[in-house]
Amino acid sequence: MNNYKSPNKPKKYSVDGFLATGPRRSANIGQKTAPTVIRSPKLNTLDDFSKKDGFRRQTVVSVNHDGSLQPSERSNIQEIDYSNKPNNAGKSKKRFLRFGRKKNKNSALNTKKHKRPYKKMIIIFLVLVIGVAGAFFGKAWWDARRALSGGGGALALSKEIDPNSLNGEGDGRINVLLMGKGGDAHDGGQLTDTIMIASIDPINNGVVLLSVPRDLWVKPSGLWPMKINAVYNSAYEQAIYNNPKDENAAKQKAISATESVVEENLGVNINYYAMVDFTAFEEAVNTLGGITVNLAEPYSDPTMRIGNKVLNLAAGPNNLDGGTALGLARSRYGAERGDFDRGQHQQAVLVGIKDKVLSMGTFVNPLKISQLFQTFGNRVTTNFSTDDVMRMYEIMKKVPNESITHVDLAMEGEAVVTTANIGGQSVVVPIAGVNDFSEVQKFVRLKLKDGFIIKENPSIIVLNASGKTGAASKRAEELKSYGYNVIQVADANISDVPVTQLIDNNNGQKKYTKRYLELRFNTQAVKKVDGLDTTPYIADYIVVIGQNG
Repeated sequence: MNNYKSPNKPKKYSVDGFLATGPRRSANIGQKTAPTVIRSPKLNTLDDFSKKDGFRRQTVVSVNHDGSLQPSERSNIQEIDYSNKPNNAGKSKKRFLRFGRKKNKNSALNTKKHKRPYKKMIIIFLVLVIGVAGAFFGKAWWDARRALSGGGGALALSKEIDPNSLNGEGDGRINVLLMGKGGDAHDGGQLTDTIMIASIDPINNGVVLLSVPRDLWVKPSGLWPMKINAVYNSAYEQAIYNNPKDENAAKQKAISATESVVEENLGVNINYYAMVDFTAFEEAVNTLGGITVNLAEPYSDPTMRIGNKVLNLAAGPNNLDGGTALGLARSRYGAERGDFDRGQHQQAVLVGIKDKVLSMGTFVNPLKISQLFQTFGNRVTTNFSTDDVMRMYEIMKKVPNESITHVDLAMEGEAVVTTANIGGQSVVVPIAGVNDFSEVQKFVRLKLKDGFIIKENPSIIVLNASGKTGAASKRAEELKSYGYNVIQVADANISDVPVTQLIDNNNGQKKYTKRYLELRFNTQAVKKVDGLDTTPYIADYIVVIGQNG
């Protein structure tokens, strides 16, 4: 009994509601005092089960009379020092998972604690990046939407075009009317001293730049005879007089008046327009980082000052900032042909802008888009939509500079206009006569040849079956002015065909040409015409002119 009262008697440990047993006799016989046996507090076991029944075997440590530990034959020795950790004396250091896997819970918790701050930092960073990017892209989108309000349209801008949707020759091109004015900071700021048609052929990847002389004498509908550069200002002033409170409506009416007079006199269907003032132009070029303009000859104009210098450029490539580019576009006193050569310089500047925009990938760069449209502000008016601009960007990437044709109405050997004096004003008028734009229109139609006609290049024979002298020749010349390949004009073996007929010899393979010719002659293509002998004639199409002309 004294052994049970010994001060060295170990504490009893509660395991799952059971009390640990008292001292056991050691298997070591012959010792003076029976060693005290204690159960290791490290393991929560019920007994030493030898069978594999889901419990682990307990660890037993024998205590000799001198206080030393002696391992039991049934267990491994695990010496545990509880002297420094009295509060944990009854807790097991090892923890076991099901199926015998060891898990260091404290280590996992520490790892999680270290990971959590990094996760929070990453999440916060991502939120900030997304927020800033969203605001940035949102602002670029808003600026673009404000400037590109839409309203225009061109069939040729579509990637796939149904022939039945075509309305006539010219639908195979995209015609953009480009206008430049001085703006409020310049004298005569509402005069459009730059008027140009950029005609894009997306079918054959070509562009024609046609400059309209600013002194061209015209008679706009609803206004009075004037130079074409004054049409915008006159229509604007008239609209403001009628409704002083609606300046935006006045600007729109002024643009519409200019667009209409160009369409009427040059015979071009305008799909889109863009009006830019000098300030927006200069700042836009600077935003692009300047442009490169290639000049065939040196050019200087002592009347055009850029800062404290006069405009003086060498032949070949010239790197121009916004101010110099604007000066070159406005200058006309350093060239032999005056305003006509100025149009050529404006075209060269436009090509330089196109090259820089494409080389920088401007319209796939949100920063440049935002900067450009911030620069434009209210100083640019256009009926392009954002989708239109992106599609135009795709098209222009395929157009090499070698496929850009520069045209004006006074080209050597092809001039259709000349200078004159009306009412004391130096003006430009058609060679055919004041207000007679028939030859001008033929010239323009031929230069702006429809993209589908260029691609299909149909051969056409025109036969006169009307009984009227010259009827076939007249219609043949008309077709030639649109760029059709008329290979022969002749009289048919019959002369009593009541209405004009179109014979299709290629089974509709040249579907766009077929559509155009059917519209032009108000008929449907057929295989043959009764009584007409077509044996001598070989062509894609035979146009049989009837009595209706």
